[in-house]
Amino acid sequence: MPPRTPHDPSKDGEEDELNASASTETPEQLKARIADLEAQLRLSVGARLIAEEESSRLSAQAQSSMFTTNVTERFSRVAEDGSDVYWYRIDLAPCGGTEIRINGVPYYHGSTYEFRTDLLRTVKEIVSRTWDHENNIMGSNENVYKVAQDRVLRGGERRH
Repeated sequence: MPPRTPHDPSKDGEEDELNASASTETPEQLKARIADLEAQLRLSVGARLIAEEESSRLSAQAQSSMFTTNVTERFSRVAEDGSDVYWYRIDLAPCGGTEIRINGVPYYHGSTYEFRTDLLRTVKEIVSRTWDHENNIMGSNENVYKVAQDRVLRGGERRH
Protein backbone atom coordinates (compact mmCIF):
# COMPACT_ATOMS: atom_id res chain seq x y z
CA MET A 1 0.00 0.00 0.00
CA PRO A 2 1.57 3.33 -0.99
CA PRO A 3 2.06 5.98 1.68
CA ARG A 4 -0.53 8.72 1.73
CA THR A 5 0.15 12.39 2.10
CA PRO A 6 -1.59 14.54 4.71
CA HIS A 7 -3.84 15.97 1.98
CA ASP A 8 -5.18 12.60 0.85
CA PRO A 9 -8.42 11.50 2.54
CA SER A 10 -8.21 8.31 4.57
CA LYS A 11 -10.11 5.27 3.43
CA ASP A 12 -11.25 4.38 6.96
CA GLY A 13 -13.06 7.64 7.60
CA GLU A 14 -10.72 8.66 10.45
CA GLU A 15 -10.38 12.21 9.24
CA ASP A 16 -14.13 12.58 8.93
CA GLU A 17 -14.53 11.67 12.62
CA LEU A 18 -11.77 14.11 13.64
CA ASN A 19 -13.27 16.91 11.57
CA ALA A 20 -16.75 16.22 12.97
CA SER A 21 -15.54 16.29 16.60
CA ALA A 22 -13.47 19.42 16.00
CA SER A 23 -16.38 21.28 14.44
CA THR A 24 -18.71 20.52 17.37
CA GLU A 25 -16.29 21.86 20.02
CA THR A 26 -16.16 25.54 20.83
CA PRO A 27 -12.85 27.42 20.75
CA GLU A 28 -12.82 27.56 24.55
CA GLN A 29 -13.22 23.79 24.76
CA LEU A 30 -10.43 23.35 22.24
CA LYS A 31 -8.15 25.70 24.22
CA ALA A 32 -8.96 23.79 27.40
CA ARG A 33 -8.19 20.51 25.63
CA ILE A 34 -4.91 21.95 24.33
CA ALA A 35 -3.96 23.13 27.82
CA ASP A 36 -4.80 19.68 29.24
CA LEU A 37 -2.73 17.95 26.56
CA GLU A 38 0.19 20.32 27.18
CA ALA A 39 0.00 19.58 30.93
CA GLN A 40 0.02 15.84 30.19
CA LEU A 41 3.01 16.35 27.89
CA ARG A 42 4.92 18.24 30.63
CA LEU A 43 4.17 15.43 33.09
CA SER A 44 5.31 12.76 30.65
CA VAL A 45 8.49 14.68 29.81
CA GLY A 46 9.22 15.10 33.55
CA ALA A 47 8.56 11.41 34.16
CA ARG A 48 10.82 10.50 31.24
CA LEU A 49 13.65 12.67 32.65
CA ILE A 50 13.26 11.11 36.10
CA ALA A 51 13.27 7.63 34.57
CA GLU A 52 16.39 8.41 32.53
CA GLU A 53 18.21 9.78 35.61
CA GLU A 54 17.25 6.71 37.64
CA SER A 55 18.33 4.44 34.82
CA SER A 56 21.73 6.13 34.52
CA ARG A 57 22.19 6.03 38.32
CA LEU A 58 21.40 2.32 38.45
CA SER A 59 23.65 1.66 35.46
CA ALA A 60 26.56 3.47 37.11
CA GLN A 61 25.92 1.63 40.36
CA ALA A 62 25.89 -1.73 38.58
CA GLN A 63 29.07 -0.89 36.70
CA SER A 64 30.89 0.22 39.84
CA SER A 65 29.85 -2.93 41.68
CA MET A 66 31.33 -5.03 38.86
CA PHE A 67 34.78 -3.55 39.39
CA THR A 68 34.84 -3.30 43.17
CA THR A 69 34.13 -5.68 45.96
CA ASN A 70 30.63 -5.30 47.21
CA VAL A 71 31.51 -5.41 50.89
CA THR A 72 29.63 -2.76 52.75
CA GLU A 73 28.33 -2.10 56.16
CA ARG A 74 24.97 -0.51 56.83
CA PHE A 75 23.70 1.00 59.99
CA SER A 76 21.08 -1.21 61.59
CA ARG A 77 20.05 0.25 64.92
CA VAL A 78 21.20 1.52 68.28
CA ALA A 79 21.43 -1.23 70.89
CA GLU A 80 19.95 -0.98 74.38
CA ASP A 81 23.31 0.00 75.86
CA GLY A 82 23.69 2.87 73.35
CA SER A 83 26.24 1.20 71.04
CA ASP A 84 25.70 1.22 67.29
CA VAL A 85 24.86 -2.02 65.48
CA TYR A 86 25.70 -2.52 61.79
CA TRP A 87 24.82 -5.07 59.13
CA TYR A 88 27.96 -6.45 57.45
CA ARG A 89 28.36 -9.01 54.67
CA ILE A 90 31.45 -11.17 55.07
CA ASP A 91 33.39 -11.52 51.82
CA LEU A 92 36.51 -13.60 52.40
CA ALA A 93 39.28 -14.00 49.87
CA PRO A 94 39.49 -17.41 48.16
CA CYS A 95 42.37 -18.39 50.41
CA GLY A 96 40.43 -17.33 53.52
CA GLY A 97 38.41 -20.47 54.05
CA THR A 98 34.68 -20.71 54.61
CA GLU A 99 34.24 -18.90 57.90
CA ILE A 100 35.73 -16.69 60.57
CA ARG A 101 35.59 -17.97 64.14
CA ILE A 102 35.53 -15.47 66.97
CA ASN A 103 35.09 -16.85 70.49
CA GLY A 104 33.92 -20.13 68.98
CA VAL A 105 31.14 -18.48 66.95
CA PRO A 106 31.41 -19.10 63.19
CA TYR A 107 30.65 -16.27 60.79
CA TYR A 108 30.33 -17.72 57.28
CA HIS A 109 31.55 -16.28 53.99
CA GLY A 110 28.79 -14.65 51.95
CA SER A 111 26.46 -14.26 54.93
CA THR A 112 25.28 -11.00 56.46
CA TYR A 113 25.38 -10.47 60.20
CA GLU A 114 24.64 -7.75 62.72
CA PHE A 115 27.78 -6.61 64.56
CA ARG A 116 28.38 -4.03 67.24
CA THR A 117 31.11 -1.53 66.45
CA ASP A 118 33.95 -3.30 68.30
CA LEU A 119 33.24 -6.72 66.79
CA LEU A 120 32.69 -5.12 63.38
CA ARG A 121 36.20 -3.62 63.48
CA THR A 122 37.66 -7.02 64.32
CA VAL A 123 35.75 -8.81 61.55
CA LYS A 124 36.65 -6.14 58.99
CA GLU A 125 40.32 -6.42 59.93
CA ILE A 126 40.26 -10.21 59.54
CA VAL A 127 38.52 -9.94 56.15
CA SER A 128 41.02 -7.30 55.06
CA ARG A 129 43.94 -9.48 56.11
CA THR A 130 42.61 -12.43 54.08
CA TRP A 131 42.51 -10.20 50.99
CA ASP A 132 46.01 -8.86 51.74
CA HIS A 133 47.27 -12.44 52.13
CA GLU A 134 45.58 -13.39 48.85
CA ASN A 135 47.35 -10.53 47.07
CA ASN A 136 50.71 -11.57 48.52
CA ILE A 137 50.50 -15.28 47.65
CA MET A 138 48.97 -14.86 44.20
CA GLY A 139 52.11 -13.06 43.04
CA SER A 140 50.56 -9.77 42.16
CA ASN A 141 53.45 -7.41 41.77
CA GLU A 142 52.76 -4.39 43.96
CA ASN A 143 55.26 -2.25 42.09
CA VAL A 144 55.29 -3.22 38.42
CA TYR A 145 57.86 -0.56 37.51
CA LYS A 146 60.46 -1.77 39.98
CA VAL A 147 63.22 -3.63 38.17
CA ALA A 148 64.32 -6.84 39.88
CA GLN A 149 68.00 -6.76 40.68
CA ASP A 150 70.34 -9.68 41.18
CA ARG A 151 72.34 -8.49 44.16
CA VAL A 152 75.03 -10.63 45.69
CA LEU A 153 76.85 -9.59 48.82
CA ARG A 154 80.57 -10.22 48.54
CA GLY A 155 83.47 -9.85 50.85
CA GLY A 156 85.77 -6.83 50.77
CA GLU A 157 88.61 -8.71 49.04
CA ARG A 158 86.80 -8.79 45.71
CA ARG A 159 86.43 -5.01 45.47
CA HIS A 160 88.96 -3.31 43.23
